[in-house]
Amino acid sequence: MSPLPIRQRGVALLVALLVVALAVILIAALLDRGELALARTRNVLRSEQAEAYAQGLETYAAQILATTALNNGADTNASPWALPLPPQPVPGGMISATMRDLNGCFNLNNLGPRSLDAGASLKIFQALLMHLGIDPGLAEAVKSWANVGGDDASYYLALPIPYRPRHGAFAHVSELRLVRGVSGDVYARLAPYVCALPPGTTINVNTASAPVLWSLDNTLSQAAAEKLWSNGQANYQEIGKFVTDAKAAGAMMVQTPSSLLAITSTYFLARGDIVLDDVPFTFYSLIERGGSAGGIHVLERSRGSDDALVAPAPVATGRKGETTPR
Repeated sequence: MSPLPIRQRGVALLVALLVVALAVILIAALLDRGELALARTRNVLRSEQAEAYAQGLETYAAQILATTALNNGADTNASPWALPLPPQPVPGGMISATMRDLNGCFNLNNLGPRSLDAGASLKIFQALLMHLGIDPGLAEAVKSWANVGGDDASYYLALPIPYRPRHGAFAHVSELRLVRGVSGDVYARLAPYVCALPPGTTINVNTASAPVLWSLDNTLSQAAAEKLWSNGQANYQEIGKFVTDAKAAGAMMVQTPSSLLAITSTYFLARGDIVLDDVPFTFYSLIERGGSAGGIHVLERSRGSDDALVAPAPVATGRKGETTPR
């Protein structure tokens, strides 16, 4: 058999090289697809694992709240539910948890018609805005958003990306970002001090921050509010003692009815931080303790962290636009 001509041998070599190149590309594509499928499967499994851990942390939080409810004592920042769960090793990573008393913040839905005293709540909110260096006029826009039949729909519908205002109860604090006049800076200042709970909640004077306490009466000074706050260690066993101490500090305490104040809490926000394969997961559970139905109830679950809600809260100087970090 005679050898192939040189030209034919060159063509055969090119064909062989082409086949090898195609085979390499095919194998690389298969390996890449396999790695992608493996990563996708791993992420799904880790996500499900994180959710399982989060449910366990939620159950743990509920048990702590149920146990403390039996004591019938005041809720303070030294109560068992306030103690964080330190990082615990688990297969694949670490878990930790904290719990926050939401009765210690201002409930945006208290501006609605179903609150205990919407008029007094509006004054508290206006004072809070002023102490945080925010225009108190923003309170009217927030109130309109939370009230049925607000008259500001035309403003929102005229925006470049139009939307309708809720004209009802806030579902989450982050909804503030949709309200007229709430910029990113305003939201960052305000978010640590407000929450979105069912209308008609009270403010726990033991767990409320200094700016919230400062906003309870226009005759209360910042120094007096700081003293009542006691660096977060307030431990009042009755509202009468709190009012007495406030009056002793020079406040009239006639702006906020005693019905809006309390020493116990009903709503808590449990946060679970889970790290698996160096991937962080954050889960929140809004838990109601007691309430009209009694017992422990999970009202809402959410996933993902909001830095504005956990950032160090500023202590206002009382002059618009100026704050001093604590």
